[in-house]
Amino acid sequence: MSGWREIVPISGALLPQAVLLLERVLSGTPYLDGAVEALSSAVQSPGADGRAMGTIVDEHLESVIVFGFFGGAHGAGRLNLTVIEPESRRVRTGWLLVEDAIDQLRHQGARFVLAELPDDPRALSGAREFLESMSFREESRVENFYRDGIALSFMRRDLGAD
Repeated sequence: MSGWREIVPISGALLPQAVLLLERVLSGTPYLDGAVEALSSAVQSPGADGRAMGTIVDEHLESVIVFGFFGGAHGAGRLNLTVIEPESRRVRTGWLLVEDAIDQLRHQGARFVLAELPDDPRALSGAREFLESMSFREESRVENFYRDGIALSFMRRDLGAD
């Protein structure tokens, strides 16, 4: 894949391809069903609480993000999920997509963005490091949230100094 990358909204027509991407990347993890549900909801009823975008190169969907605002919370942006084809991770595809989503949130009044991360390095290899490389820091955590030994980490990025 060496073509031009384009960031596009995930439409109903792209939803099947996006679901296949989630299935490829999250297969065998306990997070697949929730990710598909969040994606489907954002595509079927896009709005302030959730919308979906992705990157396409050579007619191939290589990454997906679902993002929006926490319902009823002024200025609180949210990254629901980011999924990137493993072979596309080295070319900053995820970075470009997340930055685009954060720019949209900022322009719509977000002061900060939270990502709720299952702190599960075996199932989500590199997820924490990816967020930390984008200036997200752990705000708080709930131990044993998903199951014994797997915490929920709230990763925060302030937008005031960006």
